[in-house]
Amino acid sequence: MSFSASIDPGALGWMGLVFWILFLILALFRVPWKILFREVGLQHLFLGSVLLVAFLWQLRADISFTVSIHLLLATTLTLMFYWPMALVATSLALLVTALTGRSEWDMLGINGLVVCVLPVFVSHWVWRWVDRKLPANFFIFVLVAGGVGAAAATLSSGLAVIAITWFYTSGYEFTRLANEYFLFLPLTLPPEAVVNGMIITGLTAFMPDWVRAFDPQRYLDEK
Repeated sequence: MSFSASIDPGALGWMGLVFWILFLILALFRVPWKILFREVGLQHLFLGSVLLVAFLWQLRADISFTVSIHLLLATTLTLMFYWPMALVATSLALLVTALTGRSEWDMLGINGLVVCVLPVFVSHWVWRWVDRKLPANFFIFVLVAGGVGAAAATLSSGLAVIAITWFYTSGYEFTRLANEYFLFLPLTLPPEAVVNGMIITGLTAFMPDWVRAFDPQRYLDEK
């Protein structure tokens, strides 16, 4: 979920913008620029992923005047590039949605936290937990790091949208939205998990070098 129209966020909008920019600056400092500038293939893969996500974020369904649902794909980007480049990629895609008029500029910071920072870091934490705590199994990587991670990232994003909406609407209006629109949140989790899981499965099977979080020697060669 994300905000497709303004809710007049006021100070929260500026605070969201500041925190989003701070996280983005942190990510920019941790991007492996030497590797990125050296490997032309990685540049093409990164830019192509940004364009694909930006295009998919245009295909959104409005479930209320201000809230819309769409695929995030933050988990796929996190597993492909690690969280710094994934955060940069999702932020660029968000800027595209603002430039094309699919989201409001005064909601840029809040959307940056909701659809960029939060899902990317949740995906990263799920992957790190899988990497450290669970057996090095290909199916565990795909199902948990890919599928469950994507569902958890989407759930965190949706709950953040609901919390912000509750803060900015009256009790009656929020109850109406909760009864008529926010019931869609559980329905968004399986598609996000399936799509991310399918993409990660295909990439790790045919183009494992495209998924930086996936170690073929660990997950495949030792079996």
